[in-house]
Amino acid sequence: MQTTEFSSLYGLLYTSKTLSMSATNWLSLPGGITHPFTFHGFKSFFKKRTGLFHGRCCPHNKHKPNHLSLKLAKCPLFEFKYLPQFFIYCHSFDFLLSLFHKTNKELAKNFTARKLKEEFGNKVTFTRGELFDFYCQFDPELKESTFRWRIFNLKAKQIITSNSRNLFTLAFKPVFIPEIGETEGKIYSKVKKHFPDLKQCIWSTRIANEFMLHIPVRFLNILQVEKEALEPVFDFLKDQNFSNVFFQPGEKEIKRYIYETESAIILLPLISKSPTQVVNLVNSVTIEKMFVDFYCDKILFGPYQGGEFIHMIENAYNRYSIDFTKLLRYAERRGKQTVLKDLLLTQSSIPKSILND
Repeated sequence: MQTTEFSSLYGLLYTSKTLSMSATNWLSLPGGITHPFTFHGFKSFFKKRTGLFHGRCCPHNKHKPNHLSLKLAKCPLFEFKYLPQFFIYCHSFDFLLSLFHKTNKELAKNFTARKLKEEFGNKVTFTRGELFDFYCQFDPELKESTFRWRIFNLKAKQIITSNSRNLFTLAFKPVFIPEIGETEGKIYSKVKKHFPDLKQCIWSTRIANEFMLHIPVRFLNILQVEKEALEPVFDFLKDQNFSNVFFQPGEKEIKRYIYETESAIILLPLISKSPTQVVNLVNSVTIEKMFVDFYCDKILFGPYQGGEFIHMIENAYNRYSIDFTKLLRYAERRGKQTVLKDLLLTQSSIPKSILND
């Protein structure tokens, strides 16, 4: 129940759909709705002048004071000096209610994590089917769409990590986020401004340093764009006074010039459906794309081959989340899925169950 603020309505009571105390106005604010114990609410109960708020009072007989209202009026809580504190408590109630819901969500997350650890804690990985059966214990009529949402939610809450399309692990690993250097950011923004609809991806081989045993002295800035735009982008970069730009360099150029050049910019075609990610408004590589590109372009990425490649990908697997389904799918688009998979199966310590999924 609430009252209007206008004196012409004589404080008539009406029923509001407002459920929250915080949605009503503060005592000193004009307009809107107020609680029945203030302004005309007092007039309705007592029919006496409230000079603090209005110059006159128009008595009415719409609502006679009942026993409940008289008891409330005599209650010390509703004396004017206590009303500000009363409304502070009402607003605090909404805060406590939201805190209660937040706490409940946290308890639910902890319960789910605990139950999953009890079920799969002794396994390196578990399948999608096993996870579905786990949830069916609590919800026998679980729908596939609901199950997909629960998987997404578990990943978002960092409870499980996806190793491949149908394999998960409880050992949470963060997603690899490449560092965007000043040079990469400058090149990307200029190309983006001049070719706003062009798909591009930029990264530096420097981001692989944390995985390497033998770190090279010089690094390459890799700019990949749609094949049809290679020449226009190359000409544009030259016009923008970017030095050391190499357009799809061949073996001779790579061996004679590129690794002897400081901060060389390598312009390459971007393979369709390449796995990329946006970092600080710059479209860059994922960890899966980086390793496939290293493997496929053996001459360009010479320092990252052989034992160094195996050492790098094992280090990356131990530190970060790698989706090997995504990695091998991209390798397939580059025509190297079979040979790369065989290499990882025979020479790396990555679990075969993940690679064969």
